[in-house]
Amino acid sequence: MEELFIAMVPMTLFLTIGGVLIFRPLTKRLGLMLEANAASRRDDRSDQLHYEHMRTLLEAQNLKIDALEQRLEFTESLLDGRGDDRFGRARLAGRSPASLPEGLA
Repeated sequence: MEELFIAMVPMTLFLTIGGVLIFRPLTKRLGLMLEANAASRRDDRSDQLHYEHMRTLLEAQNLKIDALEQRLEFTESLLDGRGDDRFGRARLAGRSPASLPEGLA
């Protein structure tokens, strides 16, 4: 029985070294693939967060532009109404708009 154990030691040592030589490169490549997969997932998440951030910024800018357009339309409508009134007063007085005093023109 003792001879069997003595014979098993070199055989176990041989099989262990062979297993390490065979499986180490495979596990190393597998580890690198898992790392790359995790990094790509992390990048996808950061890209998604970046896109969401850009989307919220663009929506905020669109809201500001809409508010500016409304203000501009309101101001233009006020100025159009005021311009018609100035010309109307000038016609009623029989004068050209250029000859009106500065406060009325």
